[in-house]
Amino acid sequence: MENRLNMKNLEYVCNIMKDILNVSITILDNEGTIITEIPANELCNPLYPSKQSFYRQVLSSNRKKNHDPIIRSTTYYENVSIIQFANLGTIILGPVLSSRPTRVLIDELISTHGRKEMEDTLSDYYYSLPVISNAKLGQVCKLFYFLYNNKIYDNEIAFPKIQSPNHVIDEKIANKYMLEIHQDSSFHHDPIAEKKIYQFIIDGQKENLLAYWKAFKENTSFDFGKLSKKNEVRNQKNLSIATITLATRAAITGGLHPEIAYTLGDRFIQDLEELQDLKDIHLFTENILYEFADKVAKTKRENYSRPIFQCRNYIYKHIYEPLTLQSIAEHLSISPKYLSNLFKQEVGMPISEYIQQTKIEEAKKLMTFAEHSLSDIHALLNFTDQSYFTKVFKKYTGITPKEFRKKSVDFL
Repeated sequence: MENRLNMKNLEYVCNIMKDILNVSITILDNEGTIITEIPANELCNPLYPSKQSFYRQVLSSNRKKNHDPIIRSTTYYENVSIIQFANLGTIILGPVLSSRPTRVLIDELISTHGRKEMEDTLSDYYYSLPVISNAKLGQVCKLFYFLYNNKIYDNEIAFPKIQSPNHVIDEKIANKYMLEIHQDSSFHHDPIAEKKIYQFIIDGQKENLLAYWKAFKENTSFDFGKLSKKNEVRNQKNLSIATITLATRAAITGGLHPEIAYTLGDRFIQDLEELQDLKDIHLFTENILYEFADKVAKTKRENYSRPIFQCRNYIYKHIYEPLTLQSIAEHLSISPKYLSNLFKQEVGMPISEYIQQTKIEEAKKLMTFAEHSLSDIHALLNFTDQSYFTKVFKKYTGITPKEFRKKSVDFL
């Protein structure tokens, strides 16, 4: 018995799939015009002039007469699933990423397309995209195919080749470092070479770091040691975890706040454990070093005076306590008026607003990684009531705490 979807049922299925995967889904007619967006007004990659141009590019080389579902990558490292229905049009599932975005990815896009002014917008866009493996996208394609055709899809769905940003490395510098490392090499990890890598993080020199790292990894005179004798993937993960630990300490030495550095390190280790391919692990380790160096470079550029550095540090350490301009000024032994004026001058916002932002960032961590209820969180962070907490949270994130928690659960 034929069991084809009509448009009403198709939209119903798409809404359910959106809730399951936390991914945007678009239905287009056979001319490529948008019929329905789920959810409506979803963000579009700012590198495209419009949503319509994004869909035109996605569909341009993928119209298959046999209507086989496909997965493809865009020019900008996103992935989409494309499912065509003869009488209804086309479903676009995505865009999504196959792995969490890195600072290397954002910088590569900015460098390649000369869009420095888009740095914040691009970061917001890529960090908002859901992370879904190509294997899972393939299963969704097969499900839609079955619902429409009432038969199992027996063919293999071709996955796009994993694209990785190829950050430009100065070959002259890389060759110079290659010679330097070769001259100093020994049978095991060379301590001088290793220390230099972490010194680049301390100094925030991300371009030199990449060139040196390339030379360091390509040197065949090192024996990198075995931290797992039976499993090479486990061995490389263990080596990468050791690298993350040392890079975290180097970033702190370079001026990155310890809480930020440790949170970043913990997140990297969690992401690392999901990888199973040696090439992915090596690339991921490179991205880790780059991102730590980038964070340090930005911290150094901020160039806060000693009172403001101490003030920010005090706020981080006492985020679960009542914080006021008066109490912080007393701790720093300076006048509240002087602290207020200096803080706004250097940080660009009133100290009260900075405290609120920091509390909201802490609330997001509690919602993502802990079991606290929303009422517990607003009390822990000293908000007067849950209504005020929700208002402030939405001010800085654009969504309510409940919406954020649902997204974080779906994401994890």
